[in-house]
Amino acid sequence: MTLPDLDWEPASGPVAVVLPGGQRVTLMVVPLEHVRRAWPARPDGLISRVLTPAELAVSGMHVVLARRVAHLAGRIAAKLALCAHLDAQGHGVSPQDVGLTQMLAGPEQGRPVAQLPPGVPACDVSITHSRELAMAVVTSHGRVGLDLERIEPRGAAFQDEVFTRDERVWLEARVRLWQRSPDELWNLGWCLKEALVKCTGQGLRAALQQVTFSGWREAEVEELRLAPLTGGADALVRSIHLDVPGRREQAVSGVLVAGQGYALAVLHDTREDWRRVGQGWRLAPGAAST
Repeated sequence: MTLPDLDWEPASGPVAVVLPGGQRVTLMVVPLEHVRRAWPARPDGLISRVLTPAELAVSGMHVVLARRVAHLAGRIAAKLALCAHLDAQGHGVSPQDVGLTQMLAGPEQGRPVAQLPPGVPACDVSITHSRELAMAVVTSHGRVGLDLERIEPRGAAFQDEVFTRDERVWLEARVRLWQRSPDELWNLGWCLKEALVKCTGQGLRAALQQVTFSGWREAEVEELRLAPLTGGADALVRSIHLDVPGRREQAVSGVLVAGQGYALAVLHDTREDWRRVGQGWRLAPGAAST
């Protein structure tokens, strides 16, 4: 696939990742500065090569420029990830061939939905942004969720609000085992729970105390070059199988990353028989559930 000329560094292109269990996802990072630079100069120029007029119009609902830039960057990341993911499967599409809408109601209100041409396999999409970066992840099997956060101090009140006691014990043990800072792990844990909410269909507004994990099993780590997060020598990258209470099978796998001041969690629900019904998702009859 040839990406539209947006004056972006090649290292920021789509990245294919094979997760533990063999599922393939595609990630895309878009620095907000690239959009900030392009948008005021020619709002109908470079960015319109990726986004449709309808998508550009939706971004206009954000009257604050910073929010509009973040929204645009997230949508651009998602569409470029979609095109790269489908191209790798032999379905060559351009960004103008695909559309992005979102759930309008229900517990997953705001979740992005990919609209694809006839004959192109359905894809699931998740988008996040924090500070100066926007990201998207795409898969054509199961569901995905990701969350990106700037690493900041997280005090006891935050920890009590977000994590169960067992989760706190687990994360504190990772601090010692990995020899990383506590703030890195608290932020990684937060990202993990936000991504879990998205990929398991529990709704974007679910209370994080109600969406729990009991640990994870680390898997073989493939080389992951995800500029700019993994560019530093001290970057942390871990592939994981997540242990989710109540699951009869180990269905959630993913990647945790900490680097360049950011924490990132990418999760994939490996059950392949999710179906979108109306404004929500459910498992097909006979599929294993929680």
